[in-house]
Amino acid sequence: MSDTSTDKPTTERRVYVLPLDLLERIRSYQSDNNISSEVEAARRLLSEALQARDTINDLMKQVRAYHRQEKDLRALARDVLSGHILVIQIKIDDNKVEFGLRNGEAGMIRRDGKMETGTINEDGTMWFNTSWPPLRSEKSVKSSGGWDSPPSDDLDDTIPF
Repeated sequence: MSDTSTDKPTTERRVYVLPLDLLERIRSYQSDNNISSEVEAARRLLSEALQARDTINDLMKQVRAYHRQEKDLRALARDVLSGHILVIQIKIDDNKVEFGLRNGEAGMIRRDGKMETGTINEDGTMWFNTSWPPLRSEKSVKSSGGWDSPPSDDLDDTIPF
């Protein structure tokens, strides 16, 4: 049992001044979606807008953080992926969770915590070909001009044969 005096709060009260036309749009969204409060409607809209900005790396970080706390892959799929606005497909089996995004990217986490990224095509087939997070050598190759960058003249001096 945790001491509530040392627990971090999960919410914080804020006051924002909004233009009337934006406030009317929030109220319309609230009404159209049968949301009980204006605050909850604004919270959902903000959450969806921020999710729409997420990248595959953002989602992989969220998946990894959840997995570190909870090893149940079905709970991970439910709590992190199923409500995310960019996720279009989730596949769950006993040893891994795979998910595809609207932009054609895909991610996977295995029960042991190993993660990969890849792609998903129009028919829902996913391929995984890159460890996540990327290996240090992959980062340095990509940041130094990429795999297709011209070779350096000093490479011959470092080859040991």
